[in-house]
Amino acid sequence: MDRSWIKGKVAIVTGGASGIGQAIAIEAANAGAIVVIADINEVAGQETIARIEQTGGQGYFIRTDITQTKAVQTLKVAASQLGPIQYLANSAGLQTYGTIDTTSEEIWDKTMDVNLKSMFLVSAQILPEIRKNGGGSIVNISSIQGLRCQKNVLAYATSKGAVIAMTRSMGLDYAAEGIYVNCICPGSIDTPLLRYGASQHGPVEQVLQDWGNHHPIGRIGSATEIAQTAMFLWSPNSNFIVGQAIVADGGLGSIIL
Repeated sequence: MDRSWIKGKVAIVTGGASGIGQAIAIEAANAGAIVVIADINEVAGQETIARIEQTGGQGYFIRTDITQTKAVQTLKVAASQLGPIQYLANSAGLQTYGTIDTTSEEIWDKTMDVNLKSMFLVSAQILPEIRKNGGGSIVNISSIQGLRCQKNVLAYATSKGAVIAMTRSMGLDYAAEGIYVNCICPGSIDTPLLRYGASQHGPVEQVLQDWGNHHPIGRIGSATEIAQTAMFLWSPNSNFIVGQAIVADGGLGSIIL
C-alpha cells in the first residue's frame, strides 16, 4: 500500500508507549510520518521513540495526562510546532473488571476518564488543527467488547460501547469537511493489557493459547495487525468509510455460543 500520503505529516498517537498505540506509532513512523506519542509512561514512551529513531523514523514523546484539559492543550501546542497535524489515533486504554455489584465509583470514573473522556478531550483539541491543515483522519480504538460482551467487565464494556457511539457521531459531523473518523474493535490482541488480563486467570502463555483457540483464526492477534488496519483507515483509500466500527477480531464476534 502506498503510504506517501503520510510522509512529513504529524500523526499523534495517544497511548503510544505500548501495545496497539506503540504499534501504530511505529507503523506511521516507518511510513515517514512525524510521530508524536502522548502517554503518561515516560520510560516506555522514550524507549518507543528510540526504536523509531533506530530505523530512521522521526518521533517525539510528550508526557501527557490525556484525562486533563490543560495537559491536552499543551500537547496540541507542542505537536503543532512540528508540522501539519492531519492524523490522530486515540489508542490509550485501561482494562478494568467488575460487575454492577463489585465496580466501585472510583473504578467506574477512572475507566470512563481513560477510555472515553480522553478521546473527547484530545479530539476536541486536535480536530481543529486537522481542519486547519486541510483535513485528515481520526481513528479511535474501541473493542469487540463494545459490540459483544463477556462477564465481569461492566465499566470497560460500557466505555468501549460509548467510543463506538462517539465515533459514529464524529464521523457524521465532520465527513463533509474531509475529516474522516472511524474506530477499530479488536479482538484479543497480544499486548501488555491483554497479558495483564490473562494473568488474572492463570499461567499467561497457557491462557493466551486458550483464548486464541476460541478465535476461528486459531490464535490471538498482534498489535501490528491492528496498526495496519489503523493505517488503512488513515489513508485516502478508506475515504468512503465514515463513522464505522471496523471489527478486527479473528472472527471471534461471529461465533454463536
